[in-house]
Amino acid sequence: MKANNGLLALMVILLVSCGKENRWDVELPEEKVKLEFTDISKDFFDTEIPLAEVQAKYPFFFLDTVSNQIWEAQREHPFERAVYDTVVKVFREYGKTHEELSEVFTYYQYHFPRHKIPHIFTYSSTLQENIYDPVIYGAQEGLMFIALDGFLGTENPLYKMQAPLKVYDYMAKNMNPENLPAAVVRAIGQEIIPFNIRQQTFGDLMVDEGKKLILADALLPKTSDELKIGYTPEKMKWAKENEGNVWNYFVEQNMVFETDRSLRERFLNPAPYSKFLNEVETDSPGRIGVYIGWQICKAYLDKNPDLTLDEFLNTDTQTIFTGSKYKPKKGDGNYTPTRPESNDEIKNYE
Repeated sequence: MKANNGLLALMVILLVSCGKENRWDVELPEEKVKLEFTDISKDFFDTEIPLAEVQAKYPFFFLDTVSNQIWEAQREHPFERAVYDTVVKVFREYGKTHEELSEVFTYYQYHFPRHKIPHIFTYSSTLQENIYDPVIYGAQEGLMFIALDGFLGTENPLYKMQAPLKVYDYMAKNMNPENLPAAVVRAIGQEIIPFNIRQQTFGDLMVDEGKKLILADALLPKTSDELKIGYTPEKMKWAKENEGNVWNYFVEQNMVFETDRSLRERFLNPAPYSKFLNEVETDSPGRIGVYIGWQICKAYLDKNPDLTLDEFLNTDTQTIFTGSKYKPKKGDGNYTPTRPESNDEIKNYE
């Protein structure tokens, strides 16, 4: 009878754990956080509003080094107006951004009750470099800025042009309205997750990136892992199936404790694929080191079930790395490099 009771208890534990794969998927109040949104570009492109009035309202938006004559010309420039009109159309048709971000910050308030809920300012950057890093968050100031032209849709014709900024296909894949919440969470992570300048080995950097995805697990618990990391289902499948091989490659090549900055380019930065220097690399997703860092963080959390999100994010990267005892099962793949590293990293990714 005792054995049966023990078996029953085990089954209950398994059922509960299987029914709730994400430890951060907490029950929230029905009333979500009310966010304040301000569209800066709406005022900027309304030429009936004097420029001086717009500058007084948004002083942080205007550079002192740019003359009023240039600002006035931009307000009436056909291309700049066309980009902003596209922003308005895309997000009007999508229609879910305010609701999605409200839910993100409701989870944020739950996990970090002492943090400010930001005032969100949106704008069109007119396809400048901002679209590659389209969200800026200031936790102390309680301000967030979002360049909405960074989320116009993978196939948007504006991304197919060569000027003013070439948008590579691998970047455009994550430039959809549904990618915006994950970009917001990443910006939050960059702001609130401590970074130790003395700990910049490849292993440290992987764990640091993994922390940001654990934050995404907590603030986007109903969102697919693919959207959180920016992978297609096919690339996510590859990452899962080759996790052990990738980790074994990092270990065999003595990369984990290296501080070589090229490893960031090869395995952490956005790219069409990760650079293993062999014939399998083009099948891989970019940023595979970020995926591995995510799995290391998950392994550590599995061994520390009582940690709060705030406690985990403030845990030292070396503690997480060592305490995770991460050791995925190695597959049959051979990832030994077959060619020397190119001196022109960027060229290989374009």
